Amino acid sequence: MKEGFRMNFIHCFSKDLKTKLLQNGFKLLSENNSFSIFENNTKLYFNFSEIEKGQYYICNKMTF
Repeated sequence: MKEGFRMNFIHCFSKDLKTKLLQNGFKLLSENNSFSIFENNTKLYFNFSEIEKGQYYICNKMTF
């Protein structure tokens, strides 16, 4: 891993949002019954401003 490189993750709590992220090419890393975790690839674009804040959060830690 490059020095100073930090990966971000999208924690998704909605099946609809999960489907949209998959359709837009985001890589699914993990999922369980209540949420999914995606790699937040900065080369891909997704307009999160149209998504209700309670359906996701983005951070640099993968939380299970």
